[in-house]
Amino acid sequence: MIVQILFICLCFLADGVLVVLLPHSFLPGSIVITPCLGLSALVLMERKMDFKDSFLLFIIFGLLYDIFISHSLLACTISFAIVSLLVFVWQKHLTESVLESSLLVIVTIFVKEFLIYFMMTLLKETLMSFDAWLTSRAVFTILVNGIFVVSIVWVSRTIEDMRLLREKRIRKEETISWWKISSKR
Repeated sequence: MIVQILFICLCFLADGVLVVLLPHSFLPGSIVITPCLGLSALVLMERKMDFKDSFLLFIIFGLLYDIFISHSLLACTISFAIVSLLVFVWQKHLTESVLESSLLVIVTIFVKEFLIYFMMTLLKETLMSFDAWLTSRAVFTILVNGIFVVSIVWVSRTIEDMRLLREKRIRKEETISWWKISSKR
């Protein structure tokens, strides 16, 4: 679990670096790209965790994302919590293939961005139309994050393989020779 949390932290750190590097203008009609590497790592790691642990991680990292990266008040935290619930429901119907994992991450990025847009529109924080949001923010966010999704899926699968090998090694060392037990009677 420690390796998984470190991987998620590294992805959120990469988000912080990408926020500085990617264009972010508040002018109408300008392109805005939101990095979602941390969310991608959370989604992929949630599939291997208990729901309570993963939900708590989503809320904690949503708060950290709000404070350090997006500078909004609870918008990402709420959207991360909803995404966690959706991923928990969706993951039961998916396999562990790279394609399905990548599609799951891309869909959750879109859902997160839509939830933030919906909350900002509901609270009258933005007057951007849905078409403008879709063309200037959502499409480019999904395209740029889609480039990184495959590498994040590969790293998460590597971490999972390492965890399974470690568990297999521990189980192998814990096996008891039955003839040694029966000979002590």
